[in-house]
Amino acid sequence: MASDPRVPGAGVFGDLPPSYTRSPPQVNSDLLRRPSYCHAAFALKQISKGKAVGQKAPLWVRARFQALLFSLGCHIQRHCGKVLFIGLLVFGALSVGLRVAAIETDIEQLWVEAGSRVSRELRYTKEKQGEESVFTSQMLIQTPKQEGTNILTQDALLLHLEAALSASRVQVSLFGKSWDLNKICYKSGVPIMENVMIERLFPCMIVTPLDCFWEGAKLQGGSAYLPGMPDIQWMNLDPLKLMEELSQFTSLEGFREMLDKAQVGHAYMNRPCLDPNDSDCPLSAPNKDLRESPDIAGQLQGGCHGFSKKFMHWQEELILGGRVMDTQNALQSAEALQTMFLLMSPKQLYEHFKDDYEIHDINWNEDKATAILESWQRKFVEVAHGSIPQNSTSEIHAFSTTTLNDIMKSFSDVSVIRVAGGYLLMLAYACVTMLRWDCAKSQGAVGLAGVLLVALSVAAGLGLCSLLGLSFNAATTQVLPFLALGIGVDDMFLLAHSFTETGINIPFKERTGDCLRRTGTSVALTSINNMIAFFMAALVPIPALRAFSLQAAIIVVFNFAMVLLIFPAILSLDLHRREVKRLDILCCFYSPCSSRVIQIQPQELCWLVYSAHRHIRNRDACF
Repeated sequence: MASDPRVPGAGVFGDLPPSYTRSPPQVNSDLLRRPSYCHAAFALKQISKGKAVGQKAPLWVRARFQALLFSLGCHIQRHCGKVLFIGLLVFGALSVGLRVAAIETDIEQLWVEAGSRVSRELRYTKEKQGEESVFTSQMLIQTPKQEGTNILTQDALLLHLEAALSASRVQVSLFGKSWDLNKICYKSGVPIMENVMIERLFPCMIVTPLDCFWEGAKLQGGSAYLPGMPDIQWMNLDPLKLMEELSQFTSLEGFREMLDKAQVGHAYMNRPCLDPNDSDCPLSAPNKDLRESPDIAGQLQGGCHGFSKKFMHWQEELILGGRVMDTQNALQSAEALQTMFLLMSPKQLYEHFKDDYEIHDINWNEDKATAILESWQRKFVEVAHGSIPQNSTSEIHAFSTTTLNDIMKSFSDVSVIRVAGGYLLMLAYACVTMLRWDCAKSQGAVGLAGVLLVALSVAAGLGLCSLLGLSFNAATTQVLPFLALGIGVDDMFLLAHSFTETGINIPFKERTGDCLRRTGTSVALTSINNMIAFFMAALVPIPALRAFSLQAAIIVVFNFAMVLLIFPAILSLDLHRREVKRLDILCCFYSPCSSRVIQIQPQELCWLVYSAHRHIRNRDACF
């Protein structure tokens, strides 16, 4: 509304019409101090009288909303104890929902959009390749401590062998059983056979540069026994020779055909030894008789093969890092070695052992399979890191799929110390800033109660989110508590500051209502805008951001309910405390300033007379 600069005070309620010539009444000093405050009903009255001009529709809406807030505040003040008790009971009950909160740490579930191209490709892969194509990878990476050093040396490969052997021998005891690599590793295309001996010898899938040498067999577990022969292991197993010996007792044509198609051949027995002086190095190794160290770069050129030369080819990119090639594209050096142990997925492990007689007494299920895999992977990382001496020239880095989940979980877990510290600092700030020497305006206890109510509203909002099935993530646990604290405390400060400056001309039973009428509109508009913004952000298709936005919107709703319903009850209780002249925080003691003489402005005195005697028929005379 524009104003007439020739008329003093006209800008408070709007422009005066040209025909209006008499001097306007003096305005309320409170309206002069707060030009942004608009008593919409009074403004409509002035427009109706022709004393001001403006748009009636917005003022009518604002007047109705202010009247609603005024009635709400007066009702809360009359029943402040009941409102506070019911509000705390409801919010506290919803906070219990935090007990069922679920934290999502799966990267795919957090950041892959539902229905996106990535999700369709992942689903297509699982549908076409089947569940057996899903496995978990455990990585063992060796790098030199001095950057740029060539790692394709005999000593470096033997050190890598020692680390890989230590990791492959990891065992965990869980549910009364012992679980080693041979039980949980991923075995590609395990045939269904009645010959238990051959089944036990079926190798694990291990992608390693050691497979270029006989030492790759040392990583394979499993053993079998035949009468009159030493224990059969992959270190001494020649599949072709074994087939010849067994064919004397039973027909193995089908199995022999499978070995021929897979080009297993002599397996590891005809591969060079990294250490030809090893007593276990077979006589069939090319460098056993000459006792010569193998050509490391030449053997790794083009990658390595597993026990099956046709189906298990480990490219150089899978087993070497930082490769350097010469002009003839021949491998010269590398800066990293990598070995990957492939484990079964939880579902595969469950299916593999569900009919096994060894686990019939432990109530076997997929959750227990998951626990076994995670326990083994954590110990794998621990053992691998401690597998080489401190004075070694190389470093070993172990990584498992559980490592990433553990990192995500550590970031997603609520830091009680950090959250408690932030809220304690806000408690101290609210208490100090709202304390006053004037006992009638001091609100330190109100500040403390307001921050605690904000914390309760955040807990209640997150509890409702848990009950609705919204999973938490790192953004929820690390960001949302502090974001909600800032939003809620801001409205609390605004309401408390307005309440302290409520004039004594307002009747006692209407002071909370007048406070809400003054500031409730601003609080409502900001809260509604925040709610709409967060609900609109929930349209983002990324699951992590969608969950965060929905949770933030729900918490804003609870903060808004707290500010308009429960916090005014606190203000009303504090009003009774001030009325009986008691101290702020130590409300059990009477205030020493109870006998202080309070100076009253003429306008406020007029309002007091009007409120007490009701003989002034025109309240405009008080302006």
